[in-house]
Amino acid sequence: MKSKSFICMLTGLFLIGLVGTAQATIIFSDNFNAENGGVGVVNYSGFANWTVSAGTVDLIGNGYYDFLPGNGLYVDMDGSTGNAGIMTNNLSLAAGNYVLSYNLAGNQLNGSTEQVDVQVALGSLVNATHSLNQNDPFTTFIQSFTVSSPTIADLSFIGNGGDNIGMLLDNIVLEQVAPVPEPSTLLLLGAGLGGLVFWRKKRQ
Repeated sequence: MKSKSFICMLTGLFLIGLVGTAQATIIFSDNFNAENGGVGVVNYSGFANWTVSAGTVDLIGNGYYDFLPGNGLYVDMDGSTGNAGIMTNNLSLAAGNYVLSYNLAGNQLNGSTEQVDVQVALGSLVNATHSLNQNDPFTTFIQSFTVSSPTIADLSFIGNGGDNIGMLLDNIVLEQVAPVPEPSTLLLLGAGLGGLVFWRKKRQ
């Protein structure tokens, strides 16, 4: 009886261990709060992790054009030149499963509906377009994708506005997710442990 309890305990611990492998490792994250010494500025291009091209973006928040207080610094994708920018980060990705999450908010000043395109690896892994209404708060969007072999990928946020007020971007997180054990694997494990219990009983 004791051996059966011991085997059941081992089974439980092993299954917990398997479930525990389904964890996420953060590959990259950015909330912009450390940019420019924590101070907002229009037409900002000095990002630590991003290259701005094809236009401009504004670094706002922390009391500076702070449309959504309490979120620290964030980015207005349509810079004050009236020409929306593209923010790109070059990432080295190993083979595996990934989850990309980011917050977008709507235009907070005028009545127009803005758009932001989100791409990973020039659109071959993720290619999403989001539109939000005026005054919409920050909303979290999640994209999942798989990398079949190690690659260099461009993560891009592309503003589509035509004035100086666009959608707002914040809290970008890219995680690599460990695979969850397949049901067939768990069934094989259960069968093997069941056989072990039967063998122990027979010995006794």
